[in-house]
Amino acid sequence: MHFVKTLLYLATLLGFVMAQTMQFLSPAAGATLAPGQNFTIELKVADSLTNFDIGAVVIGLQSCSSTCAPPSEVMGTILYQGSFPSGQLTANFSVMVPSSFSSGTALIGAINLYMVGLALQPSFQFFNETVTIS
Repeated sequence: MHFVKTLLYLATLLGFVMAQTMQFLSPAAGATLAPGQNFTIELKVADSLTNFDIGAVVIGLQSCSSTCAPPSEVMGTILYQGSFPSGQLTANFSVMVPSSFSSGTALIGAINLYMVGLALQPSFQFFNETVTIS
């Protein structure tokens, strides 16, 4: 019986966590950006009925010479580090590709630190999108 309760709790918690995803709305995957260019990163949080609070967002840009490392390992150049507007499902962040950034494939990576549930249990989400710098 204890096993069933534990399994139900874990399934419920997993449902809460999976519902709390953030994603890139822009730039589009495969977009081309230029060194020194200002651009907007638009992030969207999935709408949810669970108790949910975003603590911070970090956005980085890394050059991918042969392969791209996931943002859980490498963030590259930090473009934004700070809060996500409270109570909003989307937010725009104006950032700039560093003027000395290498041409080629690059990865925009993000970390979403959020708290979920009645106890506001902390959790992380890592996500990314590939772009071209030319």
